[in-house]
Parts: sequence; structure tokens; C-alpha cells
Amino acid sequence: MSMIYEPAKKTVGELLGDVAKKTSVPDYQRDYSWTENHVDYFWQDVIGFMRSQNEKSLPDAEYFIGSMVRVDKADGYELLDGQQRLATVVILLSAIRDSLFQLNSRASFKTQERWIAEEDDRTSEKRFSLTLSTYDRDYFRRRIQEENGVHPSPATNSQKLIDAARGKMDSEILGELKNLPDEKAREEWLLLLREVVVNHVTTVTVTCASEHDAAGIFETLNDRGLGLSTVDLLRNFVLRRAGEPERNEIISIWGEVLGESNTVDVDEFLRHYWTSRHGDIKSQRLYRAIRKHIEDNNESSLLFMRDLGDAHAAYVRLLKPDFIENETNEDLQNIADLKAKMLYPLLLSGLTRGEERFHSLVRSALVFYVREAVVVKRNGSQLEKIVFSAASLLHSDGELDRVLSKLRSEASADSVFEASVKELKGLETSAARYILREIEISMRNQEETDIARPPRIHVEHIYPQKPKNGERWERHGDYVGKIGNLTLLARRINTSIKNSKFELKRVELAKSELFITKEVAALLVWDQDSIDKRQVALGIKIKKLWSWPAATEQALEKFPSQEA
Repeated sequence: MSMIYEPAKKTVGELLGDVAKKTSVPDYQRDYSWTENHVDYFWQDVIGFMRSQNEKSLPDAEYFIGSMVRVDKADGYELLDGQQRLATVVILLSAIRDSLFQLNSRASFKTQERWIAEEDDRTSEKRFSLTLSTYDRDYFRRRIQEENGVHPSPATNSQKLIDAARGKMDSEILGELKNLPDEKAREEWLLLLREVVVNHVTTVTVTCASEHDAAGIFETLNDRGLGLSTVDLLRNFVLRRAGEPERNEIISIWGEVLGESNTVDVDEFLRHYWTSRHGDIKSQRLYRAIRKHIEDNNESSLLFMRDLGDAHAAYVRLLKPDFIENETNEDLQNIADLKAKMLYPLLLSGLTRGEERFHSLVRSALVFYVREAVVVKRNGSQLEKIVFSAASLLHSDGELDRVLSKLRSEASADSVFEASVKELKGLETSAARYILREIEISMRNQEETDIARPPRIHVEHIYPQKPKNGERWERHGDYVGKIGNLTLLARRINTSIKNSKFELKRVELAKSELFITKEVAALLVWDQDSIDKRQVALGIKIKKLWSWPAATEQALEKFPSQEA
């Protein structure tokens, strides 16, 4: 049996310096995505490795950056895994090239020709050592691979990351060179850095005969914990199954999905997408579940991707709401502020059905979350089970009232909610801010006002979390975190009054335009009795504001029991 793949240890210099075959990234792979943290980690590793070596130890030393997977094609190698690392190496080499130019132009030229882009003597055409996918290809060539000093303006997020990575490398190299005594020392340091990068940074490169074989290796590497994302695995799988006529549309859909990566965590979206249709699934099992479903149902890659693309467009609207009903937009923003991500599969199921009665679902889901997760503080896994099962039910059954009834019937009893409101304390900042902000809005009745959202408004402990010496209450822990001890303030006010006595603090509180804060400022004393009384008053408002919507109560009457 012939080998379908060949693993081999290679230096990045060998990968980039292959004269016969250059490397390219297929268009369906994700764009450049390394942030400053990734680039800094890589730089610190390389420079740390370099500093740890001497003339005797360096020849046999290696810095291993992981595995890479590529397909051997007639016109070159197609890189399926490793593009982020290899692109960052090229960025570093381009910074070394330009730093060398004034010190040793011949070495600068050699760096360019051997590992970045060689130029044909007859035609003057360049053969680039690494060609990125569609959206980054031209920018990467102009900003990184061509040595003409052109700095084109980045147009996309991935291009901004490329530009930032090059800026990071320039800054780090300049910082190192400033500490060296003369030009000769700087030249030698740069040449040593180049030597380390091209000859001592190593990978295990798996070269496959076909994309089909590569896909198997890809999945095996993932099984062995080598960090391939669900997105990479899934994109590779659907394209491998697709016929040639379908590929352009599939690549286009992936482009749209990945193009929103600033707003949407794509891996998180995939889990929410699948959960919205099939119930709970853990991230580590997601890819295999999707693959099995597609194979078992003989579903075409294109039909799957069209459904995924439609769901993604709906998901973006959940995160960047643009609905006609402003109440829907407000509640979706509140869900985002609360970081109530468990609700998104359910909301996605609802929105992909259409916008009719969508606000009833959004409001009921939000009330369910506040009552159960924020006030009663039920176990998160229990709540996810309820919500995810409701999402799957809505997708398969399509009956919204059945789902609203399920939320209502599986929530805690009203008596449990009311008892929890009475003792409400220890809230996450986002939850406390949301509750207080909603109470403030309710106090204004019909008055038009724009109550700021984070980070322009934040939670203030009236009796401080860190009282000054001699001012700490004996029952500090019982009272400091109670909702009755919290109010809202603008950040600029909070800075100056953080741990002051109430006598001083109330003067600043009175300057606030927020009703909820002015009420506190009107008091002459702030003690434990004051907190208890305010706890009761706020509790009445909380029970009213997060009572079940009429649509939910009516759904319960229609479908009296919807337990899982």
C-alpha cells in the first residue's frame, strides 16, 4: 500500500526556501488572525531561545513550533494547517530584511530572495514563498513581501492584524538594536536572529497526496490535542465533500461568516447554531457530531452551508440588533450586557423561524434568565439543559407557545423567586448594573432619557467595600453586597468618593441625575437599617419588573405542563 502522507521535520527556512514548489493558503482557510498577544508570545519564545544558546550549543538546538499539514499539488504546496505561524515567520523575516538594509544590503537582498520572494531575472516576476488566501493576499504582498517600503492602508481586520504584527516586530527589533554599541554589533545580531529563525525554528510537516488524505490527518491531529479548531475542521470537511461547481459559493459563505469575526466568536456561533437545532453539545464533540449528521443524512455541503450562512446572518442580528421594535433591540442589548450567552441558541431558533412574535420570545427568555440565573442563582448546567432543550423543541416543533410554557413551567416557583429577591446580594457587576438601570428607567415613567450603558455607568457600593480604618461594620459581609446597598454613578464621580463616609459621599451622590441615586442622597444617615428598608423597596420593583410576561402566562394555560 502506498503512503498517503509523509511526516518530516523541517525548518521554516526549508519550507519557505523551497525553490521547486512554493506554498499557498487555500481560499477557504481563515484570514490572518493572530493578535498582539499571539505575536508577542511568538517573539518572546524566539528571542528567549536565541538568548539561551551559544556558539557551541546553537548548531544542534531547535525551537519547535508545532505541526503543519500541507497537500502536495502539481503547482505547489497547499497549506491546510500552520498558516498563522508561517505568515508570522515571514512578517518577522521582512522586519529583519528591512533592518539589515542600511547595515548589509547584500544580506538584506538574500533574506528577500531566499525566504520571502524570489524574482525571475528574465521576466522580473516574483515567486512568493507564501501566498495567503484571497482577502489578505495582495495586502500581505505589498505590506510585507515587497521591499519597496510601501505601507498600504489596511482595509479589513485581518489586514490590520498583519500591519500590527509587522509594527510589533519592528518595535522589538529596534529596542534590541538600541542596546548594541555599534553598527557591526547590530549587523551581527540581526544575522544571528535570521540564522535562528530560518535554521533552528522547526516543525513536523505532514505532506499529503490529496485533500482527502489531509482531512484524515487533520482530524487525527485534532484528536491528539494539537489545537485545531472546529471551524478549521468543519471548513476542511465540507469543502472536501463538495463538488467543484459548489466550491465558490461555499467559500463565499465562509468568507461572510469569518468576515464578522470582530463581532461574532465563530467557534461559539457554531456551537450555538448546532445546539439551536439538536440540543446541547460540548465544544470538544461538536465537529464529530456535525460530520456524523451530514454523512448519515447524505446532506450536501452546499445545502448545509446555506443553512449555516442564514443562521449566521440571524446570529449577527442578535448581537447587533436592528429590529423595528425598539423593545426587542433593548432586550437583546440587555442580554448582551448580562453576558447571558446560554440564551442565544433559543433566540437563534426563534429568529430563523421569522420575526413574528419574536419579541415575546426575547422578553420571556430574558425574564427567565434574570429570575433563575441572577436572582434564584440556579445551577448553570440545569438552566442550560432547560434552555437548550427549548431551543431544539422550537426548531423541530415550531410552536412558540409550547416553548414559552416550557420556560415558565420549569422555572422556580414564585415563592422561591420572592424569597430570593428578599435576600438578593453578591451579584455580578453586570447583573447589578442591569437591574439598577432597569429600576431607574421604571422610576422615570414616560420621561424621555438616555440612561447610559457600560462602560459609561457603573455600580457604586454606598457603604464601601473597603471602608477606612475604624469605619468597618461588624456585619460588613452581610450588608456590603446587598442590592439595597448599591446604586449607579458615572465613573468620574466614583473615583473621588470611593471609600468616603456617607456624610461626604451623599454630597456627590446628590449631583447625579439618576433618580435611584438622588433618593439615596436625600437621606441623612446610611446604616444597616437604611439598607434593609431599601432592600424591601427595591425588591418590590424587582418582582414587578421581572414578573412573567402576559404571553408566557397565556402559553402556560394553553400548554399546562412542558417539562423535559
